[in-house]
Amino acid sequence: MQEEISKSLTPSFSDLKQVKPWSIRTQAKIFRTISDLLLVGFSVRHAIRFCEVLYKPQLADLRWINEQLHSGYMVSQTFEPFVDDQIGLQLQLAEEHGQLTQSLGQISRLLQTAHQRHQKIKRLLQYPLILVAILAVIITGMKLVILPQIEALASTDHPHSTNWWWSIAVIPLILISICIYQAIRQQPILKRVEQTARIPILGPIVRFYYGYYFLATFTIMFEGGLGFQEILLTLRKAKTSTLLYQLGGKLETALAAGQPLPLVLAQFHFLPKELQMLFQSGKSQTDLVKELTALTALYYQRLTNRLEVMMTWIQPLSFILIGGVIIGAYASLFLPMYHTIGGL
Repeated sequence: MQEEISKSLTPSFSDLKQVKPWSIRTQAKIFRTISDLLLVGFSVRHAIRFCEVLYKPQLADLRWINEQLHSGYMVSQTFEPFVDDQIGLQLQLAEEHGQLTQSLGQISRLLQTAHQRHQKIKRLLQYPLILVAILAVIITGMKLVILPQIEALASTDHPHSTNWWWSIAVIPLILISICIYQAIRQQPILKRVEQTARIPILGPIVRFYYGYYFLATFTIMFEGGLGFQEILLTLRKAKTSTLLYQLGGKLETALAAGQPLPLVLAQFHFLPKELQMLFQSGKSQTDLVKELTALTALYYQRLTNRLEVMMTWIQPLSFILIGGVIIGAYASLFLPMYHTIGGL
């Protein structure tokens, strides 16, 4: 009976396309737990079995992962249906070069930072959104109840025409924003990240995020004893949709054309500038790994600091935006009312 229940909870290979990926929060918690358990001597399978007890909503997924590990699949392969391609590739590289425990901890920290950012943004936007809802109700009520009564009192042969100037100004801006967003979203991920990294406010966060990601990935591969050419070959084995694959292809093409490595790295706005200096320094593999490890920690700190700065600007900017909306709404509402009252 217990075996039948276990089978019913376990997804099969035919169900993988229907499997729902884990949320950022869930991924961060599970990877952190597994990383901590590996550090104290647990095996991967034992750590995942322990997670089955802690994370009941993911029980079926974790059981399936453990069964695939028992069948001989790699850790990165078993987690692949539940994480995005970038994380899956980092797991694969870490596992191939014996840095799985360290990589799981780094991935967990990055995911936890992303989750905390989302939660804090939601909290900061709660009050402005409530204020917008209240204003919308008040303005709609005045439009539908008060303004028609004033118009009915006016002894004029010309009925009041609704002022649509704000709609003419706002609707095109919304449509243009949607078109720009869709155009950026349909581009390859390398071009999309490069363009996003150049946006004034969002760009620094994107640069620190991917700077941390690339530094962590390069650290794993250099610790595994790979040289730069071997790293490029490894990146080309990834999925074509991943950022690392597309970046590896660009780097390989540029280096084959005879361009120096620092100049090639400088072409990508989201790559840390410190990488150029490190690869130019001619240091040994051991020293390079130490400096990459320190730089990875530094970029993580910069990322969290930048996010904190951004959070402090969310509410003031939202209130400025709401103030503009209020002025526009009251102008479109009261100017026609004054015009109507003038005809009484």
